[in-house]
Amino acid sequence: MSRRPAVRAALLACLPLAAACGIPLEALEVGPQNACDSSAECGPEATCASVGRQRACVATSASLEGLILEIRPGASRELGTEVSHLLFAPGGIGLPPHEPGGQVHSLDLQVPAPARVDATLSMGGSYCDGAIDGGAFPVRVEFRRVASFQGLPGQRYATISEPDGAGGQRFRLAIPTGNYHVYLIPQASGECDDTPPPIFLPNQRIPERWTPDIKAGAPEVLHGAMEVPQGVRVDGWKLDLVDALTGSVISQVGLLKHEPDLSLSPSRVDFSVKFYWTDKERSPLIRLRPKDLDPRPTVYWELAALALQGSTGNLDLSLLPIGAESRRVEGRTLDAEGNPVLAAVRIQSANLEMTQTAGFKLDTETDTNGLFQASLPPGEYVVFAQPLNDTTKAKGEQVLKVPAGDDCYCGQSVLIPEAGTLRGRVRGPAGEPMRGADVFAIPSTGEVSDYLGRVLGPDPLLPRQASGVLRGGGFSFGTDPGEFDFSVRPTPGSAYPWLVRPRLTVPAVASAVTELDLTVPYPAVLQGVIRDHAGARLGDAMVVAWLLVESETARGTVAGVIQIGETRSAPDGSYVLPLPPSTSR
Repeated sequence: MSRRPAVRAALLACLPLAAACGIPLEALEVGPQNACDSSAECGPEATCASVGRQRACVATSASLEGLILEIRPGASRELGTEVSHLLFAPGGIGLPPHEPGGQVHSLDLQVPAPARVDATLSMGGSYCDGAIDGGAFPVRVEFRRVASFQGLPGQRYATISEPDGAGGQRFRLAIPTGNYHVYLIPQASGECDDTPPPIFLPNQRIPERWTPDIKAGAPEVLHGAMEVPQGVRVDGWKLDLVDALTGSVISQVGLLKHEPDLSLSPSRVDFSVKFYWTDKERSPLIRLRPKDLDPRPTVYWELAALALQGSTGNLDLSLLPIGAESRRVEGRTLDAEGNPVLAAVRIQSANLEMTQTAGFKLDTETDTNGLFQASLPPGEYVVFAQPLNDTTKAKGEQVLKVPAGDDCYCGQSVLIPEAGTLRGRVRGPAGEPMRGADVFAIPSTGEVSDYLGRVLGPDPLLPRQASGVLRGGGFSFGTDPGEFDFSVRPTPGSAYPWLVRPRLTVPAVASAVTELDLTVPYPAVLQGVIRDHAGARLGDAMVVAWLLVESETARGTVAGVIQIGETRSAPDGSYVLPLPPSTSR
């Protein structure tokens, strides 16, 4: 048979020392083992093959187009953080669709040689009333890996520069090769707050040796005046420029100074900040943020639309559209029976009446009576509410249209529905209950939008991750509505693969029950040896398998990736990675 229980092996191991060996009761719930002596035990579309140091049933067919492997060797001595290497060919690592002898493939993996970064940086300009040149400031350098597909793990590596002896800075580090956004952030020197602006270098290809001489020169200056409506005070508001791709700050952060004006006419406030604009394909965004607790929206302007003939001086900005007074709003989060629910609340503008280039976002929590409060400019909002510490309730949302007025817009409510239930039974390929396997429902990654789209449009709270353990082959737990990447993960070492269902939808209906009847398949197997870039065997390295997921709305395009398996290498560097032969069974 192919479902030998692990507890049987434990019992046999205890026989010679029965008096001194005890088996905890929970060991009786350990899942079955995939093992065989002949292919007759495996049934159709499977065969008995050597998997590691044992024989197990494996699939003879597989459909894993777009397989990507990630190796995590552990913390780097040079970086003090875990390093991640992505290994894939164009279109992913391919497996043959049919293999009569079994889908067991020898694949030795080698961590590529790291990229050696040895760069110099010179910055022009003078700061702190001319006392310090730009090149004297130490710089924090961040390398932010650009993932090829949505859902692949992001990775950041950072270091601090040192003087290069020639009036500039130098930084060195070793990182995996690949594409990175490089972000250079000058650090304050002494007590002077006048520091050079950050430098953002998008989509840099970092080869095995990257030795650029970055010459920043003197920064540009954004200056002008802002027209402020009567009754609005912007003293202490922050003005800066951000990169339109990622929202990274690329300027000094200017604090506006606004003296009270008792007249009935608009006032003008001067501003001036230095900035570096390196990505000429995209216009930076001017961003104006109110002080904390000031119930005004954040306003954005596209620099290219204002900088006529490329000039960034003597700009005129206007806040007149946001002159409308904010209105106090009170609401409660209630369940279907009218009981208050303690919840995290996000209020985000969908359409502000005053302007289309401003956005309002507030994250807060209710009190124990489910009450939340906010001051909101007139407009349309979406209120997202997610229960805190209560898995029997699901997240809710409500459109809120706030008209102009000076009284309290009170009595609003957000319905918190009862959580849905995700439950099911999971069997092995021979019908055996998959006891002890972990079950995960992880929110699926959404569509990627640009920075402005994220800040001006509603940004819903993701559903909460849910998980459980198979007991007697069954599971049941509460879930928020939404899309989940669902997986059943048998006990490591069992030679069974994960069972994976991408984009599993839990409907937005209160108390909805989603029933699953699932069968864990026999695996396709990758096995071999992991070596470092010098050829030495690499023990205790994590190997993670990802698979491309096709978009449901745009067939033929990739929506992202889903994890379909993982394993760790043995001390001798050998690894065995069982994988589901497909994600559709």
